[in-house]
Amino acid sequence: MAMRDFSKVYSSLRFLLIDLQKQLQTVYDGLIGQDTSLFAKSQERMDYIENAHLSLLNHSFHSSLRQGREQLPLQGFEHISYSLLNLSLQLNSLSQELQKLKSLKLLQKKRITQALQTLNRGLSLIVPALESEDLALTLNLCQLQGQIDKLGREQLQRYSQELKNCEQQAALLQCSFIVRDIQSMGNTLLKVGEGLLSAKLGQFMQIDRYQSLEATLCDFNQQLPSQDLRIHSMGETKSGCTLSSVQTGQEAEAQVLAIFKQGRKDKLHDEKLGIERWHQAFPGIAPEVYSYQKQGDKAALLFEYLSGETFESLLLDERERLQTAINRLFSTLSEIWHTTVQARRIAANFMPQLQKRLSAVYAVHPEFNLKDKGLRIGTAQQVSLEKLIQQATMLESELQAPFAVYIHGDFNVDNILYNAEQDSVNFVDLHRSEYQDYTQDLSVLMVSFYRLAYFEPKTRQRIRLVMEAIYDFGADYAESQRDHDYAKRMTLGLARSYISSTRFVLDKEHAKSMLFKGRYLLEHLIHQSKDNSTYRLPKELLRETF
Repeated sequence: MAMRDFSKVYSSLRFLLIDLQKQLQTVYDGLIGQDTSLFAKSQERMDYIENAHLSLLNHSFHSSLRQGREQLPLQGFEHISYSLLNLSLQLNSLSQELQKLKSLKLLQKKRITQALQTLNRGLSLIVPALESEDLALTLNLCQLQGQIDKLGREQLQRYSQELKNCEQQAALLQCSFIVRDIQSMGNTLLKVGEGLLSAKLGQFMQIDRYQSLEATLCDFNQQLPSQDLRIHSMGETKSGCTLSSVQTGQEAEAQVLAIFKQGRKDKLHDEKLGIERWHQAFPGIAPEVYSYQKQGDKAALLFEYLSGETFESLLLDERERLQTAINRLFSTLSEIWHTTVQARRIAANFMPQLQKRLSAVYAVHPEFNLKDKGLRIGTAQQVSLEKLIQQATMLESELQAPFAVYIHGDFNVDNILYNAEQDSVNFVDLHRSEYQDYTQDLSVLMVSFYRLAYFEPKTRQRIRLVMEAIYDFGADYAESQRDHDYAKRMTLGLARSYISSTRFVLDKEHAKSMLFKGRYLLEHLIHQSKDNSTYRLPKELLRETF
């Protein structure tokens, strides 16, 4: 961070630290000298610390107005300040607990004073870590939490042994609470370190996540000095995983090395297996995995960075480029399906999938939950969505794809990359890949275009044309393979995706349109199924009719 750009914010933080260290030193002196009056004196620093914190927030606000592009460093300062204020409050609570003790001798102060000294050493590292270009001091600061926690655990074990044969059990229990308070202060110090780490790396970063990143980079055989490492947030996936690009070099010459993904171990393990299966089934479509690390219920995956554009960005670009990308996608899908086809019938199970996701839909849109009274429009009464799904489930039980192919499993516009220079397509986010009905992927892709929140008429028209092209591509493929139930299965898949995808859409009108389209498709299929004639999807539904 360039401190000259945030001089007033930085000054406020320095004053806050000075007063916090005075507060800590006073508590420490009271313990060493067994002078309980110092505990009360330590509490007097609270006003100074709160004023410095408020001053920092005020200067940060005004700095953000002047330097809009420097939000991350400012947020880093604010995060540190809030953590330090919390630490001061914890010290204040600790000093009050110490005042209640009848005798400080029971504390057996050696480990406790060592823990407070370690805490003070951490506070002393904050300014040098802020001013340093590398991460070494910041990481040292984060590691102090483990030392404080170890001292606390050793002290609590000692109290536990003494409690068995001691008449002063109440006093020892009170001492135990004091030790736990100090351990909590160690955790707060870790939050300060993580705030520093986040500000330096340009995104929020917990220490365990950074350690996973270091381990994955080590597996990747990248011997990089800490100051050369740059992490840029790419947001979160809908499954809750965080995505970051790993880069080296200066901003102007930054080179993306890989993509770092962290999240639940089961999801990332499935994605790793999915990528490996793709390499076996259709080499070149999925990224290369560089490293996979497990830690508790979390995991980290480092994989190849694939250059290209998502189909969402292509939608907003020139129409010709979108058409070229769509044609390449269709050609690639045809190759994949031809290469991976298995001669076995398989059920898509769209309705059980929709039933499973209804609770998540209702959590975002509780007004959609009309289970008891159904849907009334004017004088017309319609059955509940649950009843429609039940009826459609009976129909679906008679429908199966005549063959299985290897599918993406989460085939939305953000998980497909098109490289214009190479005229090639790649897939990412592959934790749901499996052998299934190809209408799974096609129906998801169509609705992922529809749910995009772009409402300019020309863009909506382009979305409609793309959706029709996807459906027609699938219909042509179905005809070539003598798949006679394609339209029915696509109707169920589209209904599933229209309704279940409303959980990702906060715009009420847009979500309502998707719900109505999904309901209409189910009603149309249920009604038409009574007729033995060939079923056709009502394509007029793809237009903006609601």
